[in-house]
Amino acid sequence: MATAVSKEAGILLEAGTNEAEILVFQVGDQNFGVNVAKVKEVLEIGEVTSIPHGHPAIEGLAQIRNEVVTLVNLARFLYGDEEFSRTSSGKDYLLLLEFNSQQLAFRVQSIQRIYRVSWASTKPLPEVTGMNPPVTSIILLDGRLIQILDFESIGNGIGHFGLAESNQQSHVEHISAANCPIIFAEDSRMISEMIQDSLYAAGFSNLRGFTDGEDALHYLRQLATQHDTSTIRSAVSVVVTDVEMPRMDGFSLAKQIRSHQVLAELPIVIFSSLVSRDNEKKGKQVGVSCQVAKPRYDELVVKIREAAGIC
Repeated sequence: MATAVSKEAGILLEAGTNEAEILVFQVGDQNFGVNVAKVKEVLEIGEVTSIPHGHPAIEGLAQIRNEVVTLVNLARFLYGDEEFSRTSSGKDYLLLLEFNSQQLAFRVQSIQRIYRVSWASTKPLPEVTGMNPPVTSIILLDGRLIQILDFESIGNGIGHFGLAESNQQSHVEHISAANCPIIFAEDSRMISEMIQDSLYAAGFSNLRGFTDGEDALHYLRQLATQHDTSTIRSAVSVVVTDVEMPRMDGFSLAKQIRSHQVLAELPIVIFSSLVSRDNEKKGKQVGVSCQVAKPRYDELVVKIREAAGIC
């Protein structure tokens, strides 16, 4: 039975507002969040068919209407505790997400509510040596610290999306582009590393990455003080940006670039797990050059080359 979580009420249609709707849910005794744009449905847990030899966090397959979807026990993935990840109430929920053009379901303990937030209120997760939790950012809501989960990393961690394999099987021809500086903004450490690996393999060597749009914009504005419209492309050939990021999202970054006197003509490529008709419309609103769906690294390289004028 579906819960009363509606994506229609208050849906964000305008691009560049730097806002998002975050669904807050509970895993164990901790609170987490996910962008509503990823949420297809919230259901009560039904029958699950176990599958052998999978990742320990994969419970099995759940049938949702006419589709069969992999179900991940999120507590088991995050904490690795078999007993802790089981509940006796039988009232757990299935959180059905769609991203990277695929669906994946997650067992969570409770669904709370949707908050409309500004990305400016979210903060990047501080780096801790030896730790790399699947969290992209944190935000304080109603006095509670909410962690925004990196579901792309989780999907890759259970071997569902094959993001690493997609990168390794690249057959893009190597063309030296040392004089083609690329600026990219990506909050997921894993995706950021794969973007760099793909671009290095394709011949790009002048790369600079940032974990959010605000830092990227600050750097671009600094460059603009040293250049004019006739020379800025020597410092920045193409800007690549994710959509979901702490402090400033990709659409807001694009809007700021397009409104800047020196930066306005820079090519902007969106690289996101949320490429959709709605986001295509939002991209056009803020003037992005094109959008590429994760994890299509080969296509990303091609679009960057086209935008940079490299044949």
